[in-house]
Amino acid sequence: MPSPLFDAVASCHVRRLRGLVAAVPLPAAAVAMLVLAAPIALVRIGRVVGGELAGAMGAEGVREAVVLGPVLAAAMAGAALALSLPGAAALGPQISAGPCGRRAALVAGLVVPTAVGCLAVLPSLFAACLALASALPGGPVAGAALAVAALAAVPAGALAAEGWLTVIRRTRRHAVAILGGAVAWVATGAASGSAPLGPLAPVAAALGGSTSPWLALALALAVAPTLGLAWVATAATRAEPRARTSRPPRRLVPGGHLPVPAAVAALVTRRSDVRLAAVGAVGFGIAGTAIGSLGSSPAPGGFLLATTTALLGATVCSLAVAGALADGGWLWRAAPAARGLTVASGVGVGLAGSALPVVIVGVGAAAFAGADWPAVGVVAALVIAGSAAALVSGAVVPWRGKGVGDQMATFAAFAAIAVAVSLLVGLIAPRLVSFGLPDAVVVGVVCAALVGAAGFALGRRCGIPAR
Repeated sequence: MPSPLFDAVASCHVRRLRGLVAAVPLPAAAVAMLVLAAPIALVRIGRVVGGELAGAMGAEGVREAVVLGPVLAAAMAGAALALSLPGAAALGPQISAGPCGRRAALVAGLVVPTAVGCLAVLPSLFAACLALASALPGGPVAGAALAVAALAAVPAGALAAEGWLTVIRRTRRHAVAILGGAVAWVATGAASGSAPLGPLAPVAAALGGSTSPWLALALALAVAPTLGLAWVATAATRAEPRARTSRPPRRLVPGGHLPVPAAVAALVTRRSDVRLAAVGAVGFGIAGTAIGSLGSSPAPGGFLLATTTALLGATVCSLAVAGALADGGWLWRAAPAARGLTVASGVGVGLAGSALPVVIVGVGAAAFAGADWPAVGVVAALVIAGSAAALVSGAVVPWRGKGVGDQMATFAAFAAIAVAVSLLVGLIAPRLVSFGLPDAVVVGVVCAALVGAAGFALGRRCGIPAR
């Protein structure tokens, strides 16, 4: 629904993104080229993976796991987004006092970042799903249903996060409706053969050829906009957090001097969105552990499902580091500590903050669902690479937390950079292995390069020259 508000907010977002691209034209062009090339590479990867899974699709647990992987990851991304959105105070006094409603203001702030994120993710998502399903009994139509199911899981996770917010803020608004929706989701899934997937359960059956793929696609297309509209309505009427009583400040150390790493950690973790996202990551990771331990997938499957799901929510800490440091960049530049120490502390806080929820979930998943050392190594590499990509994304599009839609812009940048990094690593790593380098050495080189890029981007954002 076009309106002056939509035009103004969209113009602000477009102007901000154009300014960021103009500041770093060559990296932006490289990321754009990699994003455009990613679907081509994912088609080849999807065909290979589909060929390997074709013989096992007769097992119900395998079909369910193929759908649960992207669905749980997308739900965690939606929950992280919902938990990070600011409240009505971010609308500003002008919009809050005007005739525009909170729902229209919220949607206006999400339009441009959502469009950018879709341009970065949708081609790669559909290319991978269509190629994967082309080698399975369900065919390309079932692949399209799988892609739409992943999209539908984003607002589903956001609604779950809204329900959590109603609990911690002790408000009854929407709590009964969200609880009833969750019960209906589980009941529908149980009737269709997979309780965690809810109304998306026919997608798993369609991949195996036991259900019409057109029916699964139609259900996914109906669920996605319904959940999206429900989340917008719920988020627009979200209750504000209760005011806390003021407390006298306490010194963290006796002399009042706080080391730079501890100061950076305190600055980042004091943000409520970072803490909520970390809790949400652990919660979704526990859900992945329960699903993996109750399912019939092989032992490392549940561990990988739980940890990779938690990683998406845990990266919010890395996304927020650059914005937290950039707000006080003048103070960091004037501090008596070495400038490189500030950048190193930011990188360390981002990596540690993203790794902590994954470690908590991983310990539980290893105990209940089983794991092995190769799987632990894979998760460790994903944590380092994902955290580094999130640090770069937060430095390119700072997570300011002051306006509705700012977090969406950072998420959109993260999606584009994650796709570009995945393709770049997929092109470089196999060639390094072909030269005779051990896999562990290649993984170490890739992780070190990504961490170095994160440090460089963070230093540029904070105005600290690289040495």
